[in-house]
Amino acid sequence: MVQPKPKNMTRSQKETKVKEFKEKIEENPVVGILDMNSLPSRQLQQIKKEMKEFADIKMSRKTLMQLSIDKAEKDGVEELQNNSAVQPAFIFSEKDPFQLYSLIKKNKTSAAAQGGEIAPSDIEVPEGDTGIGPGPMLGKLQQTGAQVQVDDGTIHVQKGSVMVEKGDTITRDDAEILNQLGLEPLEIGLDLDIAYNDGEIFTAEQLDIDEEEYREDVESAASMAFNLAVNAGVINKSTAPAIIGDAVSKARNLSISEGIPTDDTIEEILAYASSNAQGVGSQVDLESVNLETSDDSEETEESEEKDEE
Repeated sequence: MVQPKPKNMTRSQKETKVKEFKEKIEENPVVGILDMNSLPSRQLQQIKKEMKEFADIKMSRKTLMQLSIDKAEKDGVEELQNNSAVQPAFIFSEKDPFQLYSLIKKNKTSAAAQGGEIAPSDIEVPEGDTGIGPGPMLGKLQQTGAQVQVDDGTIHVQKGSVMVEKGDTITRDDAEILNQLGLEPLEIGLDLDIAYNDGEIFTAEQLDIDEEEYREDVESAASMAFNLAVNAGVINKSTAPAIIGDAVSKARNLSISEGIPTDDTIEEILAYASSNAQGVGSQVDLESVNLETSDDSEETEESEEKDEE
């Protein structure tokens, strides 16, 4: 586990360290507090090497870090002291807090459990062939709640189960089972506990967002806003083509349905009228109409008029 150097520091060395931190806090737009707890020194050096292009990590005694925050001339930066880091370290960067959190998260690697760690998420025994022969492991897997059986000389998990729930302690027995199954439930890497940027404080909960879900939400909101603007007739650079296109379509349909000819619609109006005429013709049987009945009626009316005279 990473620990600050245990050497004693003189007053002058402490003042120099506080001054260094203070200047870095004032010079960098983004300042964060990392939690280095349970991070092996070898992994820390590798992570620092991979992150040096976009971040600078510095650590020292808590009291010196707190003093440098107090002395820094930045509005609201003192809120960085409200962190929950067990073993804090500074991280300085020009990346915005969300980018920084994402980059730190991507630099984490999986690791095997030894026992005594806290499960970062639900740890499941997966279905499938374990590759382990029958023996004590069969009973141990059954104790986890998994449904198992021996097939072709190896233990097969027919139905998996949650072995350790998120937030619970991984026991040594749990670790033994996980290691034999080849599962690495832990993540080794830096944890950004809190970050400061331009007077604002961001916690890990606020920074931990699902990028794909966020992108989908933005696209959905943009689509709904566009539809609302078009339906409400709000004209701008984005909606003008759609609104004008809709108006042209409605005007054309009105011209055709009401028989108002224009250069663009005359052909469709004639075709529409012809179609209607054919429809009427198909419903009327002209051969069955007695045209003479109409003549007889006229003669009868004329005869009646003469009688009255």
